[in-house]
Amino acid sequence: MTDLIESRDDQHPDTDELLGLDVDFDVVDVAECAMDVLRERGPLSAEDWASVLVEAEFGTIEEMTELAAVLEGPALGQLADGRKVAVDSLLEGRVLTHRLTAAEIASGIVDIDPDLSALTCLVEQGTPDGGRDVTVVFPEFDAAVFAARGRTDIDAPELERLLLDPDALAEHVAGDMIGLGMAGGALRLVRVDRAVAAPDLAERLGRIIADGTAEHADPVVWQLIADDPELFTAPAAPLAELFDGAGYVSERNYVAARGFDFAAYHRANLVESIARENKLRLDEAGAVVDFNDLVCDIAEAVERGEDPDAVAAARVVAALDAYALLEDPSVAAIALDLTATTGEDRAHALHAAAVALIEHAPRQAKVSAHWLAGKAADRLGDVRAAMTHYESALDRDPEWTLATFDLALLAADAGDLTRAQSLLGRIEGGDAETLHEVLERYQPVEHPGLGRNDRCWCGSGRKYKACHLGKSELTVDARASWLYTKALMFARTPELFDLVYNLAEIRAGHSEDEDATIEALEGGLVIDAALFEGGVLEQFVERREQLLPAEELELARQWLTGSRGLYEVTAAAPGESLTLREVTGGDVVEVTDSVAGHNFVVGTLVCARLLPTGESVRAFGGIEPVDPEYRDELLELCGSEETEPDELVDVLSLAFARG
Repeated sequence: MTDLIESRDDQHPDTDELLGLDVDFDVVDVAECAMDVLRERGPLSAEDWASVLVEAEFGTIEEMTELAAVLEGPALGQLADGRKVAVDSLLEGRVLTHRLTAAEIASGIVDIDPDLSALTCLVEQGTPDGGRDVTVVFPEFDAAVFAARGRTDIDAPELERLLLDPDALAEHVAGDMIGLGMAGGALRLVRVDRAVAAPDLAERLGRIIADGTAEHADPVVWQLIADDPELFTAPAAPLAELFDGAGYVSERNYVAARGFDFAAYHRANLVESIARENKLRLDEAGAVVDFNDLVCDIAEAVERGEDPDAVAAARVVAALDAYALLEDPSVAAIALDLTATTGEDRAHALHAAAVALIEHAPRQAKVSAHWLAGKAADRLGDVRAAMTHYESALDRDPEWTLATFDLALLAADAGDLTRAQSLLGRIEGGDAETLHEVLERYQPVEHPGLGRNDRCWCGSGRKYKACHLGKSELTVDARASWLYTKALMFARTPELFDLVYNLAEIRAGHSEDEDATIEALEGGLVIDAALFEGGVLEQFVERREQLLPAEELELARQWLTGSRGLYEVTAAAPGESLTLREVTGGDVVEVTDSVAGHNFVVGTLVCARLLPTGESVRAFGGIEPVDPEYRDELLELCGSEETEPDELVDVLSLAFARG
């Protein structure tokens, strides 16, 4: 046998999720001991597992029961019968096989479903490095790896694959078998020249998988191994072939009797999941799934070169009643969110689906269809069309909250605060929205002595109604602050919020404060990194170009040409300003801010993105004190256009100046 990978040094559970437990013991230590119990005792029910830990005096039955319920980790699995198991111990001495294809041999990327998936929980994710020759990769997240290796035949992109060195399979031919198994605590990949007689799994699978249902393949395989000490101790035929011989099939890592309707099964599970997570009725969740399927089908038709509008119309006409329940704003919002979780830009397909609903769907669904069409038009860069769709939605139902709020946001972006406030005032609870506080902050000053048709007070020569009526009269510096606030609100919209939230969690991961994530979401580094390194400000400028006042549009474009930098504090005036010297070029700049001079002493190393306002220089995204230990790393990050926002947030969150 040829060793291609050693098992992970640390097979203990990820205990980050456990640290919030209200207990009097060291969670990490007990978690490690809990795994050792499973390794020594074999599979245990959660109740028996907790009892053993109590007998060993690790804690009370309540504490150990909670620990057993929440414990997670790569080596912790659950059998089909519900018992917990240490997968690394269970699989010791076992080997599973896979029959290679020409594409796998050429690329070094091996499909594992269902043959090897029961083992891959013990394989690290990512591209090979640090001496690791085998890792797990996902087509959804590692598309560049698959493209570089020439794997264009991928289906089920949500399923993981094994990534080997490019030439690891060069000596094989299509049809050869390889094996992956545990020996001496290490995962070993081996060539299989001869397999033992295939075991008959029909009766065993019948005891595990109930008639008319499907089970996830990994717990099924673990159960087979737990029930038979001799099973797979020598290379046998691949599981896919053994399942087939027993009258069972596998699809997307699920196993069921031949003839099982996997499509209906997966749809039912998705509907139940969406209903549970969003507190919807099953029929409402079904409408969400149907709309997502519609968008996906249109997107696939576009890839085949078909007319998206024709495909959308045909699909909607064929199932008109399927979309009627989208009339509820909450159902429509969840449907929109689901179409955005595909990992692709499907705005064109979303737009075609929404237009088809406008033209053909039941009357009650047309309001939400206009709103969905507006969201798609906005994503496609036609904000004027988006506004028209939102207004059409309100023409049909003046109380449709989602369209009202989106129109208020767009009015605020255009600088029409009076209209924005009027729209927000039509929403119950609108005064509790962040937008309300923002609008109050930048409320325009009225000029009661001027008529609508009088020349504007500003000297532009235009009529007051066409120039400054209802628009904020701000200083240049305040207008820059207002522009940054608009971009910040854009970043917090549901479409983009996942990026912001993920960055906030990275930030919070370096703090013991239970409110750290919420605090990170309120502004500062997380929002600033999303705007600039995450590309959100660029999207904002592209999509709001038709709305933003000319001076704000010019300023935003100027901001996009700047960069984040590393500075040394040379002077501080608390409550007024902070003087900074760039550590590389030596340029000196004064940052104006009411809090800029607080908590900084001369000589402190800081990181910030400095933005010109036209009157001064501001650091709207905050000024981060850093430890000199991270100076070179941060200089590299700040100087690269390839820096990812999560990387920057992680390093800066590690690099707080030591007190």
